[in-house]
Amino acid sequence: MRAFRLAAAAACLAVLTACGPDDTPAPAASSPAAAPSSPAAAPASDPPSSAPPSAAVPSVSAGGGKASPLPAVWISPQAVPLESVYHWGTPAKSARGVDEPVFVFEQVCRGKRPADLPRPMKSATAALGGAQAGDWQADETVGSWGPATSSAQAQAAYEFLGGLIAELKDCASTAPGARVEVTTEDAANKLAATLTVPQPDGTAVQLHEYLTVSGGAVAELALRAQTAKGAKPRTAWSAPTDDAVLKALAQPVCTAFKDC
Repeated sequence: MRAFRLAAAAACLAVLTACGPDDTPAPAASSPAAAPSSPAAAPASDPPSSAPPSAAVPSVSAGGGKASPLPAVWISPQAVPLESVYHWGTPAKSARGVDEPVFVFEQVCRGKRPADLPRPMKSATAALGGAQAGDWQADETVGSWGPATSSAQAQAAYEFLGGLIAELKDCASTAPGARVEVTTEDAANKLAATLTVPQPDGTAVQLHEYLTVSGGAVAELALRAQTAKGAKPRTAWSAPTDDAVLKALAQPVCTAFKDC
């Protein structure tokens, strides 16, 4: 962890002039093309799940909660995987503030976050309810230390993300039988991974996880489906490239905090 903190301190010096996930100035967000009206979900060859979505793993945004303390940090629904099937709702409509962010992969993996990680000053989470019911759920969570007006906020965010990445990679230790495949990683700057995690009730969660840091904030986008053990989600997975999703996740955060 000490070596990571030294790397994080060096990395965050660039944050005051750049905020894209690839450490280059992020271009202005463009308007994605409209999603098809109502395409059919692609069937999977494996038997469908016999368990309702998230029977054992509740949504991070379930229940009431207080108003979000964060500005407009949320990803565009059109940039979220499976948009053409689910027509995701705007995250800001369901966003609520939380005192301590619990990320989706932490729930799914029953993870143990390192106790010495910095604690975000403000956090919020949102569930992207789709226009049609389905087996995939999408959630976004953002933890912020405020605009990165000094290296302290950026360093805290980089250190926090590094701890989350280590926790995610250790999923098999906290959820025996879990499989983790990291598909994109750039030091402590961003990560995309796919996970298959057995649950205590005998089901399994298929999870597509995106984590990124932008200025003084860390953002997570998570899409998951809960199925019977050995089954696949009824809706076949499809998504833009990892880099496209990570960039779309980070851009609103750096824009909102003027860290771009």
